[in-house]
Amino acid sequence: MFARVTSRRHLQERRAARVLNERPLRVANEELRILMSNVQDLIDRLGTAADPELKRLRKQAEAALARARAAIGDGGAQLGDQARQLTKQGQNYVRRRPLTSVGVVALGMLALGLVTGRALAPD
Repeated sequence: MFARVTSRRHLQERRAARVLNERPLRVANEELRILMSNVQDLIDRLGTAADPELKRLRKQAEAALARARAAIGDGGAQLGDQARQLTKQGQNYVRRRPLTSVGVVALGMLALGLVTGRALAPD
């Protein structure tokens, strides 16, 4: 029974690691969303506080949350623009120098084959 629990936990950890490796931006966005939600809950709970210090902290937290949301929105748009620009530059390079591009890909595949061949070869 213990082995079954350990193997299940191990499988869950492997799945989580795979998701983190395959989709780091999605995981980071989800973590930020959770953090913002928690901060919003805290701000809502502080809304009923009568203490002036808590009211001041609430206003600061609201301002910080608004700035964070704006920065994330701007950063996401900027990142998308940069990705589109890099894609366009790559396509232009391949169109201008198709043989060079094929050569670079072939060298990369050769290097990858050599590395994996050595890693898999028995000692």
